[in-house]
Amino acid sequence: MLNKLKPKSEFSRNVLTLMTGTTIAQAIPIAISPILTRIYSPEDFGVFALYIAIVNFIAIIATARYELAIVLPKKDEDAINILALSLIIVATIVAVLFLAILFFKEELLLLLNAKKIGNLLYLVPISILVAGFYQAFNYWSNRKEYFSSISKAQISQSLAIGTTQPIFGYFSIYGGLIVGNLIGRVISLFVLLNKFIKNDTKRLKDIEKTVMLEQLKKYKDFPLINSLHAFSDIIKTSGSVMLISSFFGSVVLGFYALSLRVLQVPSMIIGSALGQVLYQKFTNMHNSGINLYEYVKKVTIILLIVAMPIFWVLYFITPELFAFVFGQKWRVAGEYSQILIPYLFMNFLISPLSSLPIVLNKQKEVFKISLFGNILFVLNIILFHNYSVTFMLSMLSFTMTIYSAYVVYWFFRIVK
Repeated sequence: MLNKLKPKSEFSRNVLTLMTGTTIAQAIPIAISPILTRIYSPEDFGVFALYIAIVNFIAIIATARYELAIVLPKKDEDAINILALSLIIVATIVAVLFLAILFFKEELLLLLNAKKIGNLLYLVPISILVAGFYQAFNYWSNRKEYFSSISKAQISQSLAIGTTQPIFGYFSIYGGLIVGNLIGRVISLFVLLNKFIKNDTKRLKDIEKTVMLEQLKKYKDFPLINSLHAFSDIIKTSGSVMLISSFFGSVVLGFYALSLRVLQVPSMIIGSALGQVLYQKFTNMHNSGINLYEYVKKVTIILLIVAMPIFWVLYFITPELFAFVFGQKWRVAGEYSQILIPYLFMNFLISPLSSLPIVLNKQKEVFKISLFGNILFVLNIILFHNYSVTFMLSMLSFTMTIYSAYVVYWFFRIVK
């Protein structure tokens, strides 16, 4: 009976494996959120969101985006050199950053409007090193189809965070949310490293300086174009966090951070897991000369069928749901969520398809489109920050929903 229920195709099994891991990984933070919101204050969440924004701001380009190219070569000999190149770039950037913090800590905190982070700033280079290594080994695992290990890494990270953050908060340990997050990242990296050590250490002999330089030149579009694209994306996400902190304070940022933490769950569970497998699927289909249009249309229709009821229900119940689950003081976060739902719904549709421009070599075009969207996002916060938070978020949600609809339309244009 159980065997009949198992997905028959390899693609479906891979999606299910990643989705199971992602679902569990996302369920744990949501499950412990009612505990965290009663231990930590909105301001604590705001400081944590600001720290993560700083880490992500640098981590997203810490590998110069070469990790994305690990999946692409036909030969593992080339891929392992790209992996090595990614790790070297991360280590170099982290070393420079550590020296900068060592000598200019106060100036950096002032520049980033992050004085409340204090000495926790010294953990930023470590977080970036772990994040960069994780990104590189995650794409190696994707290439080798170690989807079970990727799933285990996600679950391990969430379990570690879900255990340490409440404990640190209960005992009032300084920076409990931040330290717990870092511990979780380290454990998840260890899971992927362990799989690599067991299966692929023999590939280390293939690492050569000349081959590494060849791959560096061959995939130069990743640092030259994709990294700029990624940097513009992180300006939207991390930059908006910094702006909200600056304009409205860490308490409002804490409400905003929790609303995103909860509402991005559908995107993380389905979009992220499906996106990883689709990246490989799109690459194989394109390399085989198969037109992607019908397949992309099918995936989009399925996403619509899955997402529409979920987001529709969430729109009507979020304020009451947040107040009931997280405590009455967090009702405001539910009101923010209600405003952002149309935009987050469209973002859910885009997420699994985001690898299409890479596969189809449309990185320059998608960079321009993405840059416009990211500027639009930040401009909304800057232009409307003198009004109420809810008005600013309403304008943000409206403009970004329209923009996201265009992005979906553009995806269909490039695959047709």
